[in-house]
Amino acid sequence: MSINAFVQSLPLLDHHAHYLIRGDVADRAHRLLRVSSEADAQYPITDTANRLAWSAFQQTARDFDPTVAAAYQRGATPEEALQPMDADHYRDYNHRVFAAYHYQTLFIDTGFVPDDAILDLNATADLTGLTVRPIYRLETHAEAYMQQYADFDAWSDHFLDAVGHVRAHGYVGCKSIAAYRVGLQVTPVTPDAARAAFDQWRQHYEETGVARLENQDVINYLLALVAPALINQHLPLQFHVGYGDADTDLYLGNPLLLRSFLRRFCYDGLQVVLLHCYPYHREAGYLASVFPGVYFDTSLVNNLAPSSTMSVVRESLELAPYSRYLFASDASTYVEMYAVAAQTFKAALAAQLDAVTTATDAQKQSWARMVCYANAANLYGVAVTATD
Repeated sequence: MSINAFVQSLPLLDHHAHYLIRGDVADRAHRLLRVSSEADAQYPITDTANRLAWSAFQQTARDFDPTVAAAYQRGATPEEALQPMDADHYRDYNHRVFAAYHYQTLFIDTGFVPDDAILDLNATADLTGLTVRPIYRLETHAEAYMQQYADFDAWSDHFLDAVGHVRAHGYVGCKSIAAYRVGLQVTPVTPDAARAAFDQWRQHYEETGVARLENQDVINYLLALVAPALINQHLPLQFHVGYGDADTDLYLGNPLLLRSFLRRFCYDGLQVVLLHCYPYHREAGYLASVFPGVYFDTSLVNNLAPSSTMSVVRESLELAPYSRYLFASDASTYVEMYAVAAQTFKAALAAQLDAVTTATDAQKQSWARMVCYANAANLYGVAVTATD
């Protein structure tokens, strides 16, 4: 069997994904077009329609839905071809697409909720035919506890207690979006400084009703606060890195800024997963090659920048061990986004392995298993059924 055929046959554990939405939403074409870019609503939709990602999403719909293919063949517009689906059709369509790429498991970041989201993870499992597990977003829950507790000690005690029991409540990992809010320069903060910062945050909430956490001292403090609890539960900590929504400061999303935090906690057993990483995937690969417990993926590029996936996978593995690199989609909303991520990533990984001249076929197959599912299964402590 060729390495390409072998990779195509492997199951996928997608350790970083988001909620799907209902199939009966009226503006299916517009919603799918919107998630083909990270641009905000002010960006011209006519330009988004000229991205490769949008072309790839439409092709997936044509490939898996004969009704859509026939409509495009007749010259229909995307709005005419991509119609809402009833429950049975939508379930069958999702099952077929996910099965075609051998998805087995999705980890859903519960902190991002698109309009019309399917919030019930059991319903998502039924829709997709997959095992679905939640990821606990730290900042979202910190905001919720701040609204309940005006006192710094009460807030920190209740928040830490909640994080200390997330494994028992079914979560398989935690995630921070510090990169979005304040950047990745995570440095130590004294309790007094954290208390003063919390009081400012709480006062702002009382005056405006806005709970959004954007205070660097509070975020840096809570990351150090929860790290030992995550170590005790053998729970990985995910960090958004690099490419993402239009409001992120990409300069402050460089994972090299995490170096002091990694030095402080990774040698004590904290496992850190760097998400997205582009355009800092080489930096992420470097960190994964020198720090114990650092893993990374190159999600979002796989579906939103499909022409770059070959080069990104190759550059990611220049320094990093295959045992530290994970597949992920960062997909949301519709199954087409998941499909393009799997299609482009598997093709890129197979090409990268095929170009390796210093390893046996058995070694290449072992590396492919690691990246597609085994690394994530071991890291998060879940089971995947090998089909190869």
